[in-house]
Amino acid sequence: MRDGNTGSNLMTVKKCFPMIDAMSYGFTMPLMGDVHVRTNHNNSQIICSPHKSASYSIVEFHHVNQVNGHNGVVKNGGHPIKFINHWVIKTAPGWSTLFIPPINHFDSPFRCLGGLVDTDRYPKEVNFPAIWLTPDYDDHLYAGMPLVTAIPVKRDTFDKKPKVRKIKKSEERYIEKTSQKQGTRLHYYTNELRAKK
Repeated sequence: MRDGNTGSNLMTVKKCFPMIDAMSYGFTMPLMGDVHVRTNHNNSQIICSPHKSASYSIVEFHHVNQVNGHNGVVKNGGHPIKFINHWVIKTAPGWSTLFIPPINHFDSPFRCLGGLVDTDRYPKEVNFPAIWLTPDYDDHLYAGMPLVTAIPVKRDTFDKKPKVRKIKKSEERYIEKTSQKQGTRLHYYTNELRAKK
């Protein structure tokens, strides 16, 4: 792709390593089976029909009062969906798992809610509550569709009360040098500032 003004090559997001690294971090928890979903004009009615041959639960619903009624997370009146996960996640002592919506995925008709579970101590499956986003939906969600990204995190590895201070002159100079190198060297971030993968 070329810049229309200068004619120089432009990099697309496919070349942006911070985005690629973020999207490939952790591991993906997928939908367990096919589900047909129908909603009305304001998502106040959501009907989920798992594939008729499904022998286990794929999707359920939370009561709307579990998310502070109609004034809470669910503002359109619909009950929050709960995607059922049949895997147990076990981490090493001192490690939890952060569950977040898949990073930089914007085409999903729903969004799972984030959560942090001490998976070194919690012995059961972790299910994924979600808010439906798309009105007048009438289509399938297919098995394998990404629901959440699960990222193991070590507890107590950062100070919950960050220290704020004025930037040092030496740090300002380092930032200026970094900016200059980024402007004059190809792949400077990739080759010199990014940890080896």
